[in-house]
Amino acid sequence: MKTATPLTLRDIFSPGGLISQQLEGYEFRQEQLQMAHEVARAFEASEHLVVEAGTGVGKSFAYLIPAISLALKAEQKVVISTNTISLQEQLVTKDIPFLQRVLPRDFNVVLAKGRRNYLSRRRLKNLLHYERGLFDTYEEVEEVAEIEEWVDQTIDGSRTDLAWQPQPQVWDKVASDRDNCLGRNCETYDTCFYFKARREMHNADLLIVNHHLLFSDLAIRKNSEEAMGVLPDYDYLIIDEAHHLEATATNHASVDFSNTRVKWILDSLHNARNEGGLAKRFTSPQLMVEVEAAREQANILFSNIIDFMQEIDDERSSTTLTQRIDESNFVRNVLDAPLADIEKTLKRLRDSAMTEDDEQEITAHHRYCERLRDELDMIIRQNDPDYVYWAEISTRGRTPRILLNATPANVNQMLQDHLFTAKNSVVMTSATLSTNRNFDYFKKRVGISGCRELLAHSPFDFKKQVQIHIPRDMPHPNSNAFVPATIQKIKHYLKLTHGKAFVLFTSYKMMDEVYDSVAPDLEEMGIDTFKQGGDLSRTAMLQAFRADTDSVLFGTSSFWEGVDVRGESLSNVIITRLPFEVPTHPVMEARVKQIKEQGGNEFFEFSLPEAVLRLKQGFGRLIRTQTDEGIVVILDPRIRTANYGKQFLDSLPNCEIVEK
Repeated sequence: MKTATPLTLRDIFSPGGLISQQLEGYEFRQEQLQMAHEVARAFEASEHLVVEAGTGVGKSFAYLIPAISLALKAEQKVVISTNTISLQEQLVTKDIPFLQRVLPRDFNVVLAKGRRNYLSRRRLKNLLHYERGLFDTYEEVEEVAEIEEWVDQTIDGSRTDLAWQPQPQVWDKVASDRDNCLGRNCETYDTCFYFKARREMHNADLLIVNHHLLFSDLAIRKNSEEAMGVLPDYDYLIIDEAHHLEATATNHASVDFSNTRVKWILDSLHNARNEGGLAKRFTSPQLMVEVEAAREQANILFSNIIDFMQEIDDERSSTTLTQRIDESNFVRNVLDAPLADIEKTLKRLRDSAMTEDDEQEITAHHRYCERLRDELDMIIRQNDPDYVYWAEISTRGRTPRILLNATPANVNQMLQDHLFTAKNSVVMTSATLSTNRNFDYFKKRVGISGCRELLAHSPFDFKKQVQIHIPRDMPHPNSNAFVPATIQKIKHYLKLTHGKAFVLFTSYKMMDEVYDSVAPDLEEMGIDTFKQGGDLSRTAMLQAFRADTDSVLFGTSSFWEGVDVRGESLSNVIITRLPFEVPTHPVMEARVKQIKEQGGNEFFEFSLPEAVLRLKQGFGRLIRTQTDEGIVVILDPRIRTANYGKQFLDSLPNCEIVEK
């Protein structure tokens, strides 16, 4: 039987302490104890904390144990947010169950999921009774039938409990939805999967969430003080993988409007092809006519957007065109009036609804139309100067996907007001937060000034485990000679380690050119190759790479981080160019422009620190355990010849450097 015996952090982490007694092969790390102390102090003093915890520190135990201690001692709920599913799975299936076994007090942990992950029994019933006709393909009809059977067997009613992943258009019709919820008035309230999950969240000591759910909750609270958040109230937050904090906050503060969203709502109201939708359910010929009128005007609107974009860039060759739009009313908003007519008709239908269930269904569609109108109006009129307005056209599918966006140029003030000021203590940690051995860049981007800081270096012996190779005779990356020289060096280093390598690029174009030249030589040596963008998915590529010890993987941006390959399979990481991003994306352009307008230096204040962080992420692929070893090859000569090159090397662990 567990007791309430208090334990100090040293009792838990020290040599011979509780963890090392219970976990075979566990090695005490001073850096881990140091981090745990800093997290505990931040909680106790209601301060914010930024921690860079290098690979091998064991940061999850270092923040979990102070979080558990706080939750039990002060009866405070602690939220832990991660960016990736893999880290969530590590916490929920490995680290936390271990701590639940060995710690002397019981604690309750819940993995929180977004509302739309749960099936709504009421919406499924309505789909089966009124909207089954919306789906006419064999796959869609089969999925509806399988969901109908599954709902009586599932434990938690979440999409992850399904043996397959339904098509978005099917799940959208049965998912729990904020706008389409009767709450306690619903006949299925007592058996509702979502509200059962909410009750479990309220009883939890620790809540494990992802960054997107975290910011969905913050967005609801930001827009209305009285609104019930996605998560229960909490004052203590740990953000792991915090290098994604700014990007996730930017994504959630953005507004987007697309032809796919318009099609979804119009089809949901009336689908002439299969005579389905709300108009048929409530026998409204007027709504049918108005939906078809809106469809015609939507086609005109999106055709005009394409024409406008092509005037800006008439030499487009790729399948995706992205352009900033600095022109208010750049197209005429011909869709506003038809959507307004639909809103009026929906209001009349709602006022005459016979049941509360019917009223809620109509209300949900009415609110969706309202949001579409407001978002389209905002983007076309460009009425908020703090936002960047841009459009994207993708022609990869059968029909073009047209997307309009309004994105905040900076989220630092928003984070300061609605996160750091609102919470007692926020702990942010990652292996890549510092540049040039300080947190100035990260803190400025996320809007935090006064906070505790800790650089917890990795306990790995990088001097023994890693050599950094920097060839002396490489031409400048802008030279025509660079790619041919890169090809020769890559062949040399892949032969040296007989594969076992990641070759990381900053562009698909260069990757394709190098791969075409190198792959035949590797084939002659009996080395298999994998290239990003081929037939295999990212997950399948990694599985195949791990299984084939001598193989080589050629990858771009998504392989620079979040990839864990341990052991001999990855003994060589080749970085072809320093990962400077050309600020061609509208949001990046706006951030660079803002720095210039404020009298700053966009290279040293934005481009360089971003590249340093990216290089650290690429370097971090190699050493994942104390027994890993290998080489990191940097083919870009600027790391030695440019005046800023030292900042890259100073930000990496202390390794033996080989120049020849």
